[in-house]
Amino acid sequence: MRFETILWAALVLLLPITSLPLVSRLSGGTMVAPAATIPLFGLIVINLGPYLLKQGRLPRLTIPLLGFLFVALLSSALAFFVEFPLFREINRLRNTLVALLTLLIGVSFFLAAISWVNSTEKLRLIYRWVNISGTVLILWSLLQSFFWALDQGYPDWMWQVQRMISTAGNLYDRRTTGLAFEPSWLGHQLVLVFLPYWLAATILKRSAFSKKLWKISVENVLLLGGISVLWLSLARSALVSFLLAFSLVFFRITTSLISSISRKLETKSKSPQKSTFFLWVFVLTIYLGILMAGLYVFTQFDPRMTDLFKVIGQQGSLIEITERMVFGERVALWLAGINIFGKYPILGVGLNNSGYLILENLPVVGWSLVESHKLYYTTALPNTLSLWIRLLAETGVVGFSLFICWIFLLWKTSRYILRAPDPWIRTAAVAGQFTLAALLMEGMSVDTFAFPYFWLPLGWMAAAYRIHNQSNPTTRSV
Repeated sequence: MRFETILWAALVLLLPITSLPLVSRLSGGTMVAPAATIPLFGLIVINLGPYLLKQGRLPRLTIPLLGFLFVALLSSALAFFVEFPLFREINRLRNTLVALLTLLIGVSFFLAAISWVNSTEKLRLIYRWVNISGTVLILWSLLQSFFWALDQGYPDWMWQVQRMISTAGNLYDRRTTGLAFEPSWLGHQLVLVFLPYWLAATILKRSAFSKKLWKISVENVLLLGGISVLWLSLARSALVSFLLAFSLVFFRITTSLISSISRKLETKSKSPQKSTFFLWVFVLTIYLGILMAGLYVFTQFDPRMTDLFKVIGQQGSLIEITERMVFGERVALWLAGINIFGKYPILGVGLNNSGYLILENLPVVGWSLVESHKLYYTTALPNTLSLWIRLLAETGVVGFSLFICWIFLLWKTSRYILRAPDPWIRTAAVAGQFTLAALLMEGMSVDTFAFPYFWLPLGWMAAAYRIHNQSNPTTRSV
């Protein structure tokens, strides 16, 4: 086996570990320290670097991403001509360099996937490692759930293992954290990497392993296990993200069903358009009822959501309402980021610089929250806690537009290769669509570029697009 293949196997197998202490120490004590960055640096040296130097050919859909990278560099450089308030002893130059490094790490994950995955055999191999990695994640998560279900606390050896693989070393009461820093990060990796592939493989009846038991594939079992772990994590944003991804399935099924019924109504009904309209209303009402029932069940499991139905329709500011569901501080930071964007709308304030301005841009009502007062005592630079708002505040409308353009091209790419004859290219396309759908919500929860969890699936999808074009050179490309 070639060394770069071993590195890729290690990278995928290490995906569940979000904050390895070794990586954290090497990067200056940051919480975001995915273990996958260790093999990534090896892949940059022996695979990505030589690939760019020798071939230098990347799909055209990477152009907006490279444009965004340039704007981020430009905005960060111009920010040194703007006077910002001081925050503790955090050096602006070092802070900016760290931010640019994290962005380069994220982009490197994406480009490394494109450069190495050049055949459907490698794509299938990647998904085998995803299955193995996901199996370890699920087993460890279920083991945690088993111990907290006993109401006897976690055993000492489990605490020791968690401290070895996480800078926090925390195990949560009645919330599964897996191998991640916290439960929300466990949900983040599930809905962006693992569940999109398992769901796509289940729908398309594909399996990275050839053997099945009673027509049940490994991916079918892992999908059920992954959904169970996601529920046990009680990661609210991740649950909503998965619902967004899964809604694509419901939408396609519903559209197909209603189209079929509408064709029958054309011959039997005097006003088929009116009948189709009421049919859509009926189906959407059923879906809304299912959603409300699901929310009610969730309120019985998560104490943070107990007042959900009480606050609906209440008067008050957005921060005051959301504080009752224990995420008012997050909303306050979002609004602070939007205020920063309003003052620097074109190119923003440069990567990681929004933290210097959050205190003076926090809404007045935001200071009524206990958590907001902790910003005066924290040694870490605050952040917007949202990728989308961070893009606006730190790269302005120019950088935000380029990033959204890249996301849109990836969506168009997924639609394009859904027609590919190879089933593994279609699987990568469907999985990529689920990742993109989940990213819409996850972008409101996590704001770092260093996590590999959306870069890699989108890179594998872009690689599938390149494989398809190479095998069908006469087809029209995106």
